[in-house]
Amino acid sequence: MISGKIKILFDARPLRAGAHKNSARSGIYFTALNILKQFINNENIKLTLFVPDYGVDDVNKALKIEFPDKKFDIFVYEGERYEERKNCVKYILTMDKCFIMQKFIKMTINTVYFIHNISLYVQMLFNYFKHFGSDVCFSAANSVPEYIRSFKPENFYTVLYDVIPLVLKGYYERSEGNEWFFKLVKSLNSEDYYFTISDYTKGDFLKYAPQIDSRKMQTVYLGCNIEYNVSKQEDIIKVKEKYGIPQDKKYLFSLCTIEPRKNLIRIVKTYIDFVKKHNIDDLIFVMGGGNYDAFKKEFDKIIKCENTDKIYQIGYVDDEDLPALYSGAEWFTFTSQYEGFGLPVLEAMKCGCPVITSNNSSLPEVIGDAGIMIDYDSDEQHIEAYEKYYYDENLRKENSQKGMERAKMFTWEKTAEKMLEVIMKNNG
Repeated sequence: MISGKIKILFDARPLRAGAHKNSARSGIYFTALNILKQFINNENIKLTLFVPDYGVDDVNKALKIEFPDKKFDIFVYEGERYEERKNCVKYILTMDKCFIMQKFIKMTINTVYFIHNISLYVQMLFNYFKHFGSDVCFSAANSVPEYIRSFKPENFYTVLYDVIPLVLKGYYERSEGNEWFFKLVKSLNSEDYYFTISDYTKGDFLKYAPQIDSRKMQTVYLGCNIEYNVSKQEDIIKVKEKYGIPQDKKYLFSLCTIEPRKNLIRIVKTYIDFVKKHNIDDLIFVMGGGNYDAFKKEFDKIIKCENTDKIYQIGYVDDEDLPALYSGAEWFTFTSQYEGFGLPVLEAMKCGCPVITSNNSSLPEVIGDAGIMIDYDSDEQHIEAYEKYYYDENLRKENSQKGMERAKMFTWEKTAEKMLEVIMKNNG
């Protein structure tokens, strides 16, 4: 039973991405950040962040950027890279050195280890007694470390996004970049509780991880940053200037990492076919987002072969510039092969940008009837969708209004409120 404030241990690992302006600031980062914003504003919550030692600097930097006037209760635990450091020390000791130097290095290292282990042990005891029996452990993405489980919170909650590495095996190997996902899958069990970001995601996890108790899964849709809104014309002019977008050209917009799943090759090629078919000279294609290195070379080769000056790759886009880029576009194209939610679609709708998206996975749950949905693998349907928006201003305006109205359904306040409702029910 909870008496007084509910004590939540909050996994801060995803916040590390906030220390750097690059493509790592993905949907998982924004989900963790915005849920944290809602939790810290709730007077019924006592929040403690936990982070491994190798990530504490980045987390502190990110928190300082996002919450310059807020002090957090944070404890740092010994992370997995401790073993890597020990292996490095072992390697140093095998190097060819004189006997006395070897003895000195070994004595120094052993002394450092002794002091380190004593301080770590004291810290672990302090954290153990302070947080033992906490009400809830909440993770916005990762599997919960065993050290945190030893505190024996009453319940564990983890946000589940998608099973892309299992569904699209040809695209994703068990590399360091997505090893966290396979650790998460391995940790899934029938005792913990899970929040899924769409009904489609819920169904996929039950399919690939049948050990999960479906009664302990709850779909909770993501929100959209409150700053996202229709921008003024002067802001659109400024952002076009910043990213080198011609002021005298209309543009369609796409925002995603350059990777196979995002379907960018088809999106670009059908756009080129479309402008060639109708001899269109006043519409360019602006692409924003980071790169999936293994795929970008293939993508660049294809784009270069097209020999067109109508494609503008602007790369990573600063958060504050996105509303103006969405608002200034004729429409937004996001015909991904698979999405756990599809946050860019929601962002575009909130900014009044008409949307073309896929009719697969979770995307229909996001867009509803507020845009054009097509088969992701149909060239013909892509071109037809471009034609509808380009030649029908009324349709663009209609879907712009529908999108803004539908976007009101998705807020971070609602996301956190639904999560806390579930938590209070289970822990009350």
